[in-house]
This record gives sequence, C-alpha cells and structure tokens, in this order.
Amino acid sequence: MSYKFDSMLRILNLIDSGRTVTRSILAGELKVTVRSADRYIAALRSAGFPIRYSAERGSYVFVEGYSLSRTDLSADEALALGLAKGMLSRFGSGTGRVLDGLEKKMGKGGLELPGHIVFSGQAMPPEVEEHFRKLNYAITNLRQVELVYSTASKGGERSCRVVDPHYLLHRDNVWYLRAYCRKRRGPRLFALDRIESLTVLDRSFLPKPEITPDEFTGAAGIIAEGEPVQVVVRFDRARRPYLRRFTFPGQEEKELADGRIELRFTTNGLAGVKLWLYRHIPHFEVVEPKELKEEMRRECALAAMKI
Repeated sequence: MSYKFDSMLRILNLIDSGRTVTRSILAGELKVTVRSADRYIAALRSAGFPIRYSAERGSYVFVEGYSLSRTDLSADEALALGLAKGMLSRFGSGTGRVLDGLEKKMGKGGLELPGHIVFSGQAMPPEVEEHFRKLNYAITNLRQVELVYSTASKGGERSCRVVDPHYLLHRDNVWYLRAYCRKRRGPRLFALDRIESLTVLDRSFLPKPEITPDEFTGAAGIIAEGEPVQVVVRFDRARRPYLRRFTFPGQEEKELADGRIELRFTTNGLAGVKLWLYRHIPHFEVVEPKELKEEMRRECALAAMKI
C-alpha cells in the first residue's frame, strides 16, 4: 500500500473478512513496520471503528454485531456522506473510485446530494491529483521530495528543489505545499499546479515545529507569505456585512465619522492581501502601507487602459 488512507482501508477489509489479523500479519500485508501497524489500528479506533483484540481467536476483530457490509445510516449520516462525496469528488477520479467502492462495501448506493445543495469549484486536474497523492505519502512517511518548480512571479523561471514537505492547503481553487526548502534554507510555499515534476526520495527528515499552517494563511483564505507588515484599509459602510465574514488575527476595527469602516491588522507579506482587496473594488481606500497603495494604483490604471 502506498498511502495511509489505503492502508487503513485494507485493515478494515481484512478484519471484516474474518481472517486472522495480527500485528505481524498487518505489517507484512502493508509492507510497514509493526509499530506503523499499531498506529493504524489506533487511528481507526480513534475514528470510531469498534476494533478489539480477541485473545481467543488471536486476532483483531470487530465488536460483535458490527460489519462494514451491515452499516445502517440515518438521514443525517447519509447527508454527511453525501456532502463528503461532493467535496472529495473534486480531488480527482482516483478519489471518486475509492468513494464508489466504499458505497458498495457499505451496501449503500446513491449517496448523492439533493438538488438544493450545490458545490462549485474546479475539479483537481490529473497532474495535480498525482502530485497531491505523492505529497500526502511523503508527509505521512516523513520523506524528502525533489521537485522541478516553475515560478509564476518570475516569468516561469524553472528551478530544482529538494524540500521537506509539511502541509497541503487549499485556497481559492489552488492547492499549495508548505515545505522547508533545502536550497533556500527556509520555509517556502509551492503551488501544486506550478510543479512540473515530483519525486519522493528515499531520504527521511525531521519535521520542524516552527513551520505551521497558520504561518502562511490569514483571514479570507488569503495566502500570507513574507515579512510581517501592518495594513490599514478604509471600506465603504455598505461592505460591513462582507467584512464580518472574515477577521484577521489582532484586527482592530472602528467606524469613522463619515460612516466608513477602518480595519487595521498585521499580515505576512502583501501579495495575498492585495488579491483579497481586489474583490472589494471600488469600495475601499488603502491607507497603509504606501507601497501597497501605489502598487494597486498602478495596476488599476493599467487595467483601465486595456478595457
């Protein structure tokens, strides 16, 4: 088995089949260590699967009366699975086939969403799906990754990097990898659709606790990458309902005499917050920093010339 999800699904099927399932048998079936097999069993128990060890049979078993093929679902449970299927189908055809197989094993079919619930967004392209699965495996097994990356901000400049992968994150229909870059000797962010090739190496790494998902994500789902910078923006009063959907850590808000709303917050880098502000054109004024104000003014003037 290549991935943690596949391994745990294999364990469930082995137990449900009635075969003898021990630590050593699992290690052999999954081609992992006995300690890894123990961690998979612990993870399945934490997820709510009623697994126990039967001394009489010398095997892991489900508690009496439980079977994957005899799972009765309430309306709420069926809806939750339908929601999960709707979301995970965006991961690509591979995940879709896994979900279809799960439905068959559960003896349930047609776990589709009702017509009044609609998911939008682009499906994951096949090449991004492949990168995602390899990176999930690398992160789970603490393996370094070698990738060829095309940098969008530098006109498609290509570079080869060896990285320690830490997190996968989805923002605005784009999947990102947060990793420690051996070349730059620091944490970096990589868009999966800009990765031209990816190889999981047979080299391990130790996770760096200072690299966290919050380090590069801010409010409104923006990507915050760079040095801390204070931002002050004034919004038209009519934008208040939209602003309440998202808050920045440590954000300060006040109403001005003319009814506008002033937000003051600190974020890492300006690229992400600039894209977020463009969603509110023309209902805001950038006060600080000056470089953001001037950059957005130039870009808006250039865009106006092309219309």
